[in-house]
Amino acid sequence: MSRFAGPVLLAKSHDFLEFDCGNAPLNTFLVRHALANQANDSARTFVGLNGNRVVGYYSLAVSSVAVEDAPARMSKGLARHPIPILLMARFAVDLSYQGQGIGQGLFKDALKRCLSVSRDAGVRAVMTHAKDDAAKAFYVKFGMLECPTNPLHLYMLLKDVEASL
Repeated sequence: MSRFAGPVLLAKSHDFLEFDCGNAPLNTFLVRHALANQANDSARTFVGLNGNRVVGYYSLAVSSVAVEDAPARMSKGLARHPIPILLMARFAVDLSYQGQGIGQGLFKDALKRCLSVSRDAGVRAVMTHAKDDAAKAFYVKFGMLECPTNPLHLYMLLKDVEASL
């Protein structure tokens, strides 16, 4: 993302109303829900910018996975309590900016933020729920692994994140 600014926390002053990644629910989330989720502390949305225009974004939220739904690598050595994770709840790049490395830059930034949180709070992994097979391929390319309960649910242990950065 060298010629672009960010990622920074989404602000009202950013130009995001015309954002179009080609996926209506992801567009709607950014325009209608991202700032509200920040205001109620349920998620944080970070954006890449070209000037003031949002060219891509991701949202992070705290979540957990039931032990019985977790991959063996994630639950190994843990008590039988829900496993704390960070959820990459949304991730998108505007159609006009796809193929320029913005997604890779956003993803790397998200992993760095997750790693930072894990140093101050107990977090075992970062997870995402890919919207489709194309999104899944993107995440797998960067080392995320399939969960056994749903092939579109992907994860990366924080120790693997640390090793990859």
